[in-house]
Amino acid sequence: MADNLIHSLNALGLCSGNGNPVPLKSIKVDVLVKGYIADVTANLSYFNDEESPVNAVYTFPVDDSCAVYNFEADIDGNHIVAKIQTKEKAELTYQDAVDKGKTAVLLEEDSSAGDTFCCKLGNLPANTEALLTLKCVMELPQESDGKLRFTLPTVLNPRYSPDFGQEVAADGATYVPPSKVKYSFDLKMKVQGYFRVRSVTSDKIQIRVDLLENQKIAEVSLDEEFKFDHDLCCLIEYETSFEPQVILEPGIPDADGMLKQDMLMISFHPDLKEIAMASCGEFIFVIDRSGSMTGEKIHDAKEALLLFLKSLPPNSYFNVVSFGSHYKLLFSSESKPYSEKTLKKGLELCEKMNADMGGTEILQPLKQVFKQKQIQGHPKSVFVLTDGQVSNTEAVLTLVKKNSESTGTRVFSVGIGEGASTSLVKGIAFNGNGKAEFISSGARIQPKVVSLLKCAMQPAITEVAIHWNLPPDVNPTMIPEAPSLITAGERLTLFVVLDGVDIYTVYAPSTVTVSGKQNDRPISFCMSFTLSEDEEPQTSAPVHRLATKRNIQLLQTEESALYSVEYYSHDLVNKAEQIRDKIVNLSIHGNVISKFTAFVAVNEGGKTVETEAIDRSCPVPTLSKEFVDVCTRSSLRCCGLFDEGLSDVYSSAPLSYRSNLMSDCLSDRDEKLDSLMEQSEQLHSASSPFYKTKRKSSFVGKIFGGGGLFSRRSKSARSKSAKSSKPMPSSSVTRSSANEYDCLDTADDVDECDSSEDLCTRVDEHEGTTLSKAQANDLPPVPPPTVKFSSGDDMLNVISMQEIDGQWKQSQSLLKLLDVTKEHVDKLKYSTDMDVIYTVLAVSWLRYHYPGRQEEWQMIEAKALAWLSKSDINSSIEENITLTIDTIWKK
Repeated sequence: MADNLIHSLNALGLCSGNGNPVPLKSIKVDVLVKGYIADVTANLSYFNDEESPVNAVYTFPVDDSCAVYNFEADIDGNHIVAKIQTKEKAELTYQDAVDKGKTAVLLEEDSSAGDTFCCKLGNLPANTEALLTLKCVMELPQESDGKLRFTLPTVLNPRYSPDFGQEVAADGATYVPPSKVKYSFDLKMKVQGYFRVRSVTSDKIQIRVDLLENQKIAEVSLDEEFKFDHDLCCLIEYETSFEPQVILEPGIPDADGMLKQDMLMISFHPDLKEIAMASCGEFIFVIDRSGSMTGEKIHDAKEALLLFLKSLPPNSYFNVVSFGSHYKLLFSSESKPYSEKTLKKGLELCEKMNADMGGTEILQPLKQVFKQKQIQGHPKSVFVLTDGQVSNTEAVLTLVKKNSESTGTRVFSVGIGEGASTSLVKGIAFNGNGKAEFISSGARIQPKVVSLLKCAMQPAITEVAIHWNLPPDVNPTMIPEAPSLITAGERLTLFVVLDGVDIYTVYAPSTVTVSGKQNDRPISFCMSFTLSEDEEPQTSAPVHRLATKRNIQLLQTEESALYSVEYYSHDLVNKAEQIRDKIVNLSIHGNVISKFTAFVAVNEGGKTVETEAIDRSCPVPTLSKEFVDVCTRSSLRCCGLFDEGLSDVYSSAPLSYRSNLMSDCLSDRDEKLDSLMEQSEQLHSASSPFYKTKRKSSFVGKIFGGGGLFSRRSKSARSKSAKSSKPMPSSSVTRSSANEYDCLDTADDVDECDSSEDLCTRVDEHEGTTLSKAQANDLPPVPPPTVKFSSGDDMLNVISMQEIDGQWKQSQSLLKLLDVTKEHVDKLKYSTDMDVIYTVLAVSWLRYHYPGRQEEWQMIEAKALAWLSKSDINSSIEENITLTIDTIWKK
């Protein structure tokens, strides 16, 4: 029975021919960090230890901001360098070479998301090794404490597709749990130049750091085996944080386009800290409650929402939108004023919130948010908290950009957990004129969300103008043009093409002046710098690559927006083609990959393969256990390859046989499906009526077009298929859940269902739905009951007890949290109002016990101090805080 199952899985493409078919053996990454720029080289080592040639496919995550500028291969003693071509041409070049028996390589970006790449190595001969090298450059983001964050994504999670109503695999991806990754991994990093290094740390893995040459250089290496269960992250701290960085990078004489010109890069933080934060506004929190947010992610989201709600200014409006397969608004019609009553509703939602709403359909809730009318005098800020596992990224970003530009709404984003899509999270913030933050598993979310809220409450700089004061005969051209809006506190990076620079001339200081308006008040910032060539210029031209990537991203966003309109016109299509031509031209001349181009190379001098190559997929780690196990099990059931009788066989099969996805079947030949149907009849003594009554095309359509066994399809998708449906069987049972599912029972004729509703649907958390017994058995378990909000963090528990006006009321529960006795309180005589004393107690406790987390509670404290300033209290507030600390804790 097990052999038959495995043979059937082979027919479906759900496993490979041997127990360890992974030709990728190791990944070694070298990183050079200079100032705010990281240059990354990744070496992928392959060896084909099979008797036949193989076509190896490896799909992997990258950071969306990376500019991939080089792809090379060493195969059987030959060194080949890939060239950029249009994606269609590159794919034809690759396939033509493979068809002729030649070894070829192809590297391309996913068309729907810039943070996923697919690398193909075709016709690797038996017993042959290959080394594939790709290079990319990125600008490192900066934390609020000044540290730079280098992140190398390693986890790739499947992403929810509204079209299919379920999570789908990236092109060419095979997913396995981290423990099942077969290839090794190593990383070495060198930090040098510009600034002295204070430290390099990692919160997830042990690293070895050697500080050399009076801390001008830091050499970093892994000090333990990497487990692939998290994205690899390092924090780099310079002795002088927030220092400006100016790089003049000479052009490459033999290059074309922008690479041939001198390029200036300036990164600095405009000093705008004196601007007061707003005391009003509309704040909408959009919380991902899909199934993939379960566990630590939803707990982080609840803590974030608590801090958001407690930190809002008193004269504001707010709303909370929960989304999954459907969405719910805390206040259905519009945002409500921030009051004791509305805050209580928000905290009640926070307490019962769970990851129980099915798929990740983020587009519709955002449409609803933007549809609501603006509240006069209250600028709208939207905060999106998600694990970023969606496939319709372009549609989401287009929506955000369109509405942000037309209404002035700012959109901020938080990516929660490992494998969060950088394309989605960064793209939302960039197109929404906001700011993005990422929270890895186990990290504290509190400082990130408070930082975003502070950023939203500090008005952005608009009507931005940039003026350059450069030496005579030096002419600047900004690439791209000046930003229309600057977020206060964020690092600003400008790229400028310079004509007329003489690298042998010692120039006098130059200046750049940034001016604009904040709350209709003129504001400006001036920075001085000197034009001088980098003492150790990098031959990889990182500044040019970053400028090219920035331009490509802006043009790709513009091109995507054209297809968001309801009706296409001839002029619209022409404009889109013109933008594509610009992108392709930039990509080819800058040698930076885009969604319309790809790297390709053919080993013309290598061996010619005489036999047909076997396809081998190199697995990528995912933390989506549901996708690897449940979704695969569902596909087997749909194919007649799984029922309770085969449960043990399935569970005991090697994971490599179980981890491929239903989407792999799309590439199978008709003869494989014929073979599968024959084998399925042998596997079951009584074959499923599904096979007896359905044509082969219907079989494929029900598996893939219908979205699988649990299809979390949108309402519109369900209504379409409902038109051809027949009544469901009458035998039924009721189950209730907060999830929204479509259910496909393969044991019955799937055409027999109610014509008014497509199949059956789990709906709102308070409503039951009638399902057939078979369908109810096929549903995943009902999620566990909601856990009350109770953080293991005493600081958050104390914050949760603060009243909306900033005070803490007299409470024995508060004293217990503060570990303060009634005798301690009796010693405090600076007010007859006990609420005043308890508020001073809470503020004093925060200051004394959590000075290192001031950024998290400073807005909470500000509200408390504002309330105390209007209260009956002897002497100054600061004196009483000091007295309280000395009396209770500094005995």
